[in-house]
Amino acid sequence: MRKWNNTDDKQAACIAVLNKIASDESFGTKCLKSDEFAREAFRTVGKIEVPDDAKVVFLPEGDLDKAKRDGTGSLVLEIPPAANRSS
Repeated sequence: MRKWNNTDDKQAACIAVLNKIASDESFGTKCLKSDEFAREAFRTVGKIEVPDDAKVVFLPEGDLDKAKRDGTGSLVLEIPPAANRSS
């Protein structure tokens, strides 16, 4: 089983999940609809241990033309736990 804190393992897990999505459109749709399904996809397809405190979230592709026109689109921020932030 791959390890979440190993960047090579995490990359391999991402590639495995993306390959599954590329070959099975309904799988990608399920990942979009359910964060728990997406988490389980990384465990089963990506063969990686996902820590309880890690989030696995899939977002739909944004409308590039609309994003260019009016600046809309997705934004993802990863915020460290309060204990790791400086005051």
